[in-house]
Formats: sequence, structure tokens, C-alpha cells
Amino acid sequence: MTEVIKEKNPESPAIAALMINNGGVVIYPTETLYGLGANALSEISVRRVFVTKGRPYGKPIPLLVRDIEMFREVAIVTEQASKLIRSFLPGPLTLVLDEKINFPGLITADTGKVAVRISNHPFVKQLFRYISQPLTSTSANISGGGNLYDIKGIYDAFNSKVDLIIDSGTLHPSKGSTVVDLTKSPPSIIREGEISRELIEEFF
Repeated sequence: MTEVIKEKNPESPAIAALMINNGGVVIYPTETLYGLGANALSEISVRRVFVTKGRPYGKPIPLLVRDIEMFREVAIVTEQASKLIRSFLPGPLTLVLDEKINFPGLITADTGKVAVRISNHPFVKQLFRYISQPLTSTSANISGGGNLYDIKGIYDAFNSKVDLIIDSGTLHPSKGSTVVDLTKSPPSIIREGEISRELIEEFF
């Protein structure tokens, strides 16, 4: 059975980090949805995320990073990206940029592009005190299914499939993060999430 720990447990970030650092897959809360978290630099861990979610290979997985410094370590941050980061991150905005380091092919679908954001959720901030690598942040649901906001739905879907679930209760319904591809000219809004299309278009 999968271990479940309350987010309010002060040891929860350290326990989750230990799982991740040992190759495990963890479900954790963000300001939008619950995420499936694993070490994004480990091909074995990333493959586990795909299998757990039933996600088709060839469909990239977005990442979370600690801060702008880690952002610049993993992606080529353009001037345009820097402005968006200063304006909207941490928060529900994911930027698609050219990768700066070699990620497992499953992360990028061998495109050389990586989707990255910085989360503003308190648990994620604490988690990054204990991990030094980017974190996978695909939503914790079965591929093709609806978003799961309550912990019972999460547990029913992923019990015995993941190593740990961080229980943050029922999250508010969310559209997820807005995804903007900055490798194209003009930039392309791949998905409209919590930050409106109008706001992004107005920014550009």
C-alpha cells in the first residue's frame, strides 16, 4: 500500500524528498493541482511516472524548479522569458524553452525543449530545501481522465502505484498552469490555465 502523510506534518517535505532522491514517485500538492513528482534527471524515475499515469510516450512532461537560478541551469532563458518570469513566477505559468542540459528523452520527447515553472505552494518550497534536481509536475490523474482534487480520488487512483501521497485535503478546482511556448515566433499559448490568454497576449 502507498504511504500517506498529511502536508501539515513538519517532516513531510523531508520524507517526500527522501523518496524522490531514492528513485521514488510521490504525489504532492501545488497551487493548481496535485502533481506526480519524481527526479526529472533520472530516466528510470521518469519512466515510472509515465507508467503510473498511463501517459503515452512522446508526450513531454513539465517540470518544477526551485527558483530562477535553477531555471537558468536547466533551460535557455531568453530576455522575453526573463520578463515573463519576473511578472508571473512563482505561479501558474509554464514556459517552454530550449533545454540547457540533457534531460531524459521522455521528458522532452526528444524535441530539445523543456517546459518549466516555479511553484508558489508552501509545500513545494519546503521540498526544494531537500532536493537539488528538477521535479516532474504532470498532474496526478490517469492520462485522459479528469483532474482529481480530493485526496480520496487520488488515493483510489494511485494506491500501490506510487510510493507516497502528501495529503493536502481537497484542492480548489483549477485549470492548471498556463503554458506558453517561447521557442516559436511569435510565442504560442499551448494551454490557457489560471493566467488568462488575454493577459499573456497583452503582455506580448
